[in-house]
Amino acid sequence: MERYVGVWTKKDEMVQVGYKKALEFYAECGVTSIVVGYEGAHPEYYEGLKLPLLRREETKPTLKEICEMAEEVGVEVEVVIDPKNSVFASKFPETAITDVLGNKSKFVPCPSNPDIMAYTKARIRDILENYDGIMALELDGVYIDMHQRMTNRRVEKGALYPLHHLVPESCFCQHCRRLAKEEGLNLERIEKIVKQITLRSMDISLNSFRQVYDTFTGGYDIVRFILNYPEIVDWLEFRCKLVARSLEAIREVVKSIDPKVKIFHDMLPPVWAWSMGQDYAGQKHLCDGYKIIFFNKRTGSYEINPLIAIKDEDPEIPDNEIMELFKRLTGYQGGLSFAEFSQQGFPPINVYYEVRKARIEVGSDYFLVAGIVGDQPATPNDVEEAVTMAAKGGADGFCLHTWYGRTTPSNYAAFGNKGRELAKHIQK
Repeated sequence: MERYVGVWTKKDEMVQVGYKKALEFYAECGVTSIVVGYEGAHPEYYEGLKLPLLRREETKPTLKEICEMAEEVGVEVEVVIDPKNSVFASKFPETAITDVLGNKSKFVPCPSNPDIMAYTKARIRDILENYDGIMALELDGVYIDMHQRMTNRRVEKGALYPLHHLVPESCFCQHCRRLAKEEGLNLERIEKIVKQITLRSMDISLNSFRQVYDTFTGGYDIVRFILNYPEIVDWLEFRCKLVARSLEAIREVVKSIDPKVKIFHDMLPPVWAWSMGQDYAGQKHLCDGYKIIFFNKRTGSYEINPLIAIKDEDPEIPDNEIMELFKRLTGYQGGLSFAEFSQQGFPPINVYYEVRKARIEVGSDYFLVAGIVGDQPATPNDVEEAVTMAAKGGADGFCLHTWYGRTTPSNYAAFGNKGRELAKHIQK
């Protein structure tokens, strides 16, 4: 791989046009790698696990056939590993992330749960010991949160920014509690503070909103808040250790099977990755590269949902003030209306800033990929601008995310051409 220009594929759309034909089109556009899922399973790898095997049968083309076709057109293959499969959280609530109030996530299992990790390891062994030609495993976001990020649901109850980010409500499952005690944390004190701030963040009214709006007017106000609750730092650091612990376990099994297989980790942008236990500098030695998931155009339609949820609690809270507070906290550079944010998402300048932050965090020689949205309403110009800004910020390569569907051929071409132009040569 001389340059990295990847596509996170959408299998059903590729099958519609012909999988091999789609691969040939990608190659013509300058794509060097595809990210695919693995539907099947070799049951013997899952024997003795407490969690059941979710699926056994593959749809055509199989992973083996995909690898063969990709090799024929000169494209490498990465396989997605999802350590937080939502099926487990919903069907086996004992595996779910648990908040300070005792609520269990319906969508995200806890990475500290040994049964979840055992299943993840089995999945890795199944793939790497049975399929040749896998260049990398892509971890679909190891993090701690009650909700699946980047696809925020409208049904979730609102919580005031920045309280629920600064003082995350999870995880207080039995495994995280045990690990916290082993780390020597004052868990009783931390739990008391987290519960206090969590309840405050959920008590939404015009008055409570104005209290945070008027007291978080700049970045320095965050420090003032943390000085009042110094245990918050211990809590945030501990959550990063939990994610690192999972990454270390995954790395150990991958490298024991094939040291040449790379581990790429999907990371939230630096501005809020820390709130989910992702630490760019502290976890980089556990992966071979990071993929920063931006969804710069489409993400607005999802990130607007937690903001609308605040408005739902008290319609008197002005939309523009909710957006203004969001802008202060995240550095968002777009328009200050719900409609504009939901339609446009983060502008390309935010892609530059977030890649720039990541590059400074990890150093000049660490592999960084910028994940760019490809589906509508993104236009070829939007895609090119995002790739250009990511390159300016220090990205080594780029990945086009297409799983929402409706990525146009012109967007693929714009991404491939600009990506091929700006992707850096990768040292062997």
